[in-house]
Amino acid sequence: MDIAAAASIALFLLCTSWRAVYVHLASDEMMNIYWYWEPGAWKVLCANVLFWRRIIRPMGGLYYLPLFHWFGFNPWPYTVARLILLLFVSLLLTRLGTRLTGSLAAATLGVAVTLYHPELVSLTHGGSYIYDILCAGFYFAAFLYYLRCRDSGARLSVTQSCAFLALYMGALNAKEMAVSLPVLLCAYELLEATRGTRTVAVIRKRFLANAPPVGAAVVITALFIRFKTYGPEGLAQIVSYHPVFTWARFTHSNQGFLNAIFCTTLFRTWWVLALWALLLYAGIRKRNRRLLLLWVWVVASPLPLNFIPPHGPGCIYILLAGWSMIAAMGVEALARRAAREPLFGWMPEGAAVVALLTAALWYYTSVTAFRHEKMARDYFGDGAKTWNVIQQFHDLPIHPPHGSRIVFLNDPFPEGWDTLFIAKLWWKDRSLQVFLQNQQHLSATALAGMDYIFDFPQGRLTRVH
Repeated sequence: MDIAAAASIALFLLCTSWRAVYVHLASDEMMNIYWYWEPGAWKVLCANVLFWRRIIRPMGGLYYLPLFHWFGFNPWPYTVARLILLLFVSLLLTRLGTRLTGSLAAATLGVAVTLYHPELVSLTHGGSYIYDILCAGFYFAAFLYYLRCRDSGARLSVTQSCAFLALYMGALNAKEMAVSLPVLLCAYELLEATRGTRTVAVIRKRFLANAPPVGAAVVITALFIRFKTYGPEGLAQIVSYHPVFTWARFTHSNQGFLNAIFCTTLFRTWWVLALWALLLYAGIRKRNRRLLLLWVWVVASPLPLNFIPPHGPGCIYILLAGWSMIAAMGVEALARRAAREPLFGWMPEGAAVVALLTAALWYYTSVTAFRHEKMARDYFGDGAKTWNVIQQFHDLPIHPPHGSRIVFLNDPFPEGWDTLFIAKLWWKDRSLQVFLQNQQHLSATALAGMDYIFDFPQGRLTRVH
């Protein structure tokens, strides 16, 4: 990848997101850290290999546990680490986008659009969206590695297949939306199989010749869905992840995705279908394999999200990357045509194209700046209550002995378990038995048997027994 493109992306991310270092740990992050700290590093590491284990999204543990071990509750290192990871993922996407669009300039524009999209302020300013960054990183890396291995036209070797599958499992272990990758691989192999021929027998032979790694990915996907989604402790058991396989849910989800991506409210079912049909027609009409593969990307990548209730904005990261590349291809095509006009005759065509793409990016950031800033401001308030409680634990001159029984009365999170997570993590003692009266409603006899009783009069953490 061109050094100038990489430097431009790094500088763009720094200029647009540096203020994220002032955000608190997000409200969900106490639960996230506790979820990995409680079983311990070894079990989390094993769960990344044996993905059917009960630990959900174990790849997140490889991010949270080292940071918590070294920095505790200091939010600054978490944000710096997240931004560095996002930069690395953006550079991966630039490489992948260059292969998919055939143009480094278009790929760079597409990555910049993705980074500055208002919905993806969550990735830079919201710590709990680290799963989306990790999933996209492994997703892009697995797809890019597969394409590079297939460059020569040869099949993937056993070693290459194992490396690809390891990257794919990393994406699955980060977040469930990675299950769409085998669909993209099948589309790529089908498009390659049809290159230069329309004979069904030849197409089938070519496709099956490269089927083993794709087939293995399909098998892994099926096992992952079986254990992680529909298993006894799978995500489908949680109401907010329970799928409803109806046409209404499918169309409503896709309307929401496109309205979020294009920052509008105009998309309805027929507009979504019409846009898909127009892109498909353009790809077939122009025999543009790049556009056809990206069409599969934008239609297939949201499939894991299409039948569940709406979730956070970070979920559209992979989908948005595909749409950004399509838009960048179109803008670059217009820029190349405009660069041939007499108005730009005094400039080399390449320089004119870069200037026009830069102008297009400036226009995009200008029209989305207000929404981007508004979304960013919302994240500075997130986690403030959590941070206040953490500071009160810091000022508390108590460290309960091993095995102590502790209860918190009237904690500041009446509908959650954050106080329990903070207490266990602050004292770093798995033997402590921590109870929340708001959640567990202990009897007077049970309260009398506690070693420590804490309350929050006027919001201040105080020991009452």
